[in-house]
Amino acid sequence: MVKARGAQRSQSPPDDPEPTMEEVLALCVKAIEDKKGEQPVVLDLAGHLDYLDYMVICTGHTELHTQAIADNVKNELARYDIIPDGLSGYRHGDWVLLDYGVLVVHILLPALRDFYRLEELWSAGHAVELK
Repeated sequence: MVKARGAQRSQSPPDDPEPTMEEVLALCVKAIEDKKGEQPVVLDLAGHLDYLDYMVICTGHTELHTQAIADNVKNELARYDIIPDGLSGYRHGDWVLLDYGVLVVHILLPALRDFYRLEELWSAGHAVELK
């Protein structure tokens, strides 16, 4: 199973087979799009960093919207026993970060996404086109 380094396991195993990393990334993007998150980008950073392989970045419109997107991503991945190692920024909702070890999901308000331009900051990685 695609498992983040050090990630916790839930009590009961899922009925579904273990997803590949590409399937996990597709689940993330679908969970984002299901909650109307905008401009999801998946960056492959493998080989550039020793602590992170993939980064997903998207935009939410309000604090409540970013929280709803984060909840949906967490819930969808939890169905496959993929539980985040950390969750940051949820309380304020302007920049929510889900840390799955080898995968990090950033959910930002438009002003913060424009200001920090994470895609440019991590330009060493390349965008992943999911099937």
